[in-house]
Amino acid sequence: RYVQLSVIDTSPKYQVTVSHAECRTETSADYSAAEPFSTGDALLDRIYEVSLHTLADCMQDVFEDGPKRDRRLWMGDLHLQALTNYVSFRNYDLVKRCLYLFGGSRFPDGRISAAVFTKPSPEADDTYLFDYALMFVVALEEYLQETDDREALDDLYDIAQEQIDYALSCLNGDHLLTAETIKDAFIDWGDDLDKSACAQAVLIYAIRFARLLALRKNDLSRLKMLEESESELKAAALKEFWDPESGLFVSNGQYSVASQVWMVLADVLPEDTAKTLMLNALSLAEGPLMTTPYQHHFYLMALLRAGLREEAVTHMKDYWGSMLEAGADTFWECWDGKNPDLSPYGGNIVNSYCHAWSCTPAYIIRRYLTEDP
Repeated sequence: RYVQLSVIDTSPKYQVTVSHAECRTETSADYSAAEPFSTGDALLDRIYEVSLHTLADCMQDVFEDGPKRDRRLWMGDLHLQALTNYVSFRNYDLVKRCLYLFGGSRFPDGRISAAVFTKPSPEADDTYLFDYALMFVVALEEYLQETDDREALDDLYDIAQEQIDYALSCLNGDHLLTAETIKDAFIDWGDDLDKSACAQAVLIYAIRFARLLALRKNDLSRLKMLEESESELKAAALKEFWDPESGLFVSNGQYSVASQVWMVLADVLPEDTAKTLMLNALSLAEGPLMTTPYQHHFYLMALLRAGLREEAVTHMKDYWGSMLEAGADTFWECWDGKNPDLSPYGGNIVNSYCHAWSCTPAYIIRRYLTEDP
């Protein structure tokens, strides 16, 4: 939170002096639950520490996107915050509260809103983001993997599956998402990114988690439908977006790192081919760059899924480490080390300099880069 003191008036005989100023900060993050941890690598340890600080500053009565502006509960941020929370503060009740707020604040047609206002009373924002709604499915299954909370499964299962059903209703006869649907996908900041391949892959990715939910409920007919849909969507993605000559996915003529990342996460290609694809993506010089730690998180996850651990560590150090070099003590909403003035708002003074979706290096370090997570 930010406090501004304004001097309204003074006597001509004195000036105002503020001394011994104090503030009390509060967070839902319990640092005593976060066990002491060191990788033995000074830079990774500093990235880990700042990642936790970033998350803690965004944990209040909900997981906020950041303390600077609207301080709102966003589904995309929640998904990533929850992951980092699971390996650190372990505030499972806060995750559950946020999932219920989304589940209980839907649009009249059942879709999950991109964000929820919590004051004066819970209310869905009027913004719908296709990929954020699908992340509700992912976040619910990941929460259940941590807690095995049967109550949450029973209460939220149908709501999660409704997000898949809505997305499947947006397919054309070729099992591809319609152009109107793709316009509702966030993926990353940047007007020049073609999101067709990414949105298709996000749906495939979410179906994998929906299948796990169906298994938990022993919903076998649902499971069969999801398996068939996943196969159809993968086949359509390969037919529409795969370019064997370049060894890359192309989205309406555009080669982007984001398209490769999401196709790898969706397991559209076999594991050995996925590794080659991500190596190709590493050297991809053309096309729109990733602009947010949100998309850089999924880039790291795709590298790890393709078995490229060293490349993931190098990228984490380069990207989040460059924020540290620029003076960050919490990680930022938007960052390009080669263009530090980058902003989706027309000026970087508006950027959030403590932003929820940038906290995940701590999760990746604990879960994937150490032998004892």
